Amino acid sequence: MTESLHYETPENVRIEYRPAGLGTRFIAWFLDGIILYVGMFVVFLLLTLVAAALAKIFEHWFEQIGKMLQEAGGGDPEVVAFYFMGIGLLIFSLGNFVYFSLCEILMRGQTPGKRACKIRVVKVEGFVLEPSGVLLRNILRIVDNIPIMWLVPLLNKRSQRLGDLAAGTVVISEEPTELSPVRNELSERNAAEARFRFDYGKLAALKPTDFEAVEQLLNRWEKLTEEQRRMFVDRLLGALARKMGIEPPPAADRLAFLEDLLAAEFRRQDRRLR
Repeated sequence: MTESLHYETPENVRIEYRPAGLGTRFIAWFLDGIILYVGMFVVFLLLTLVAAALAKIFEHWFEQIGKMLQEAGGGDPEVVAFYFMGIGLLIFSLGNFVYFSLCEILMRGQTPGKRACKIRVVKVEGFVLEPSGVLLRNILRIVDNIPIMWLVPLLNKRSQRLGDLAAGTVVISEEPTELSPVRNELSERNAAEARFRFDYGKLAALKPTDFEAVEQLLNRWEKLTEEQRRMFVDRLLGALARKMGIEPPPAADRLAFLEDLLAAEFRRQDRRLR
């Protein structure tokens, strides 16, 4: 029931992504739930210790709050218990919203659970994830937790829940299905063989989508006409050179430049994994 997502970069290079499976999303949600529960438990303990330490100072306030709850419940312990449950549910919902929203904004569409499962939230029509979209999809988690709404991602080709549909987002998998021929070849290329060298600063100036665009172009290289190669390389190299603050290489060296750039990034990724 899933369909691939196809994006075109500003350089007209096509990139393909796979929507994350429901099983993977559930595992990510479960891991985030553990982190959230542990975090809220720690906060609760800290607040309890602070309240105990300041009990004498705020004793009058606590008595007034207790009286208000008793009056609202008519003195019925069950009614008072329901009030406390409501307050607890409100605090948990707020913590849930803040946790997921902050993580997805600060971690570019990921949470610790999503990162562990190698999935990410992106916009359906592109890569830029706006804070407004993140907030909207997480506000609607309250609705998505209603059991009948669990059918929405099951019936959706992209496994989108209601929050995703409203915010125009989708959760994609970053796990590669298989290594491309170019990745296999360039991953084993020795740095000493490179004609062009790129330091960490230049590589860090580029986004993951830039390297994906280069990889996609090199994978399709043999299928492109000479005119298409020239057009794609000119557009892509111009954007990459501006981001890295360097001059584009001569026309005769542009293929070697792209290969050395991608090989340097693969070596950097390998060092980070190690």
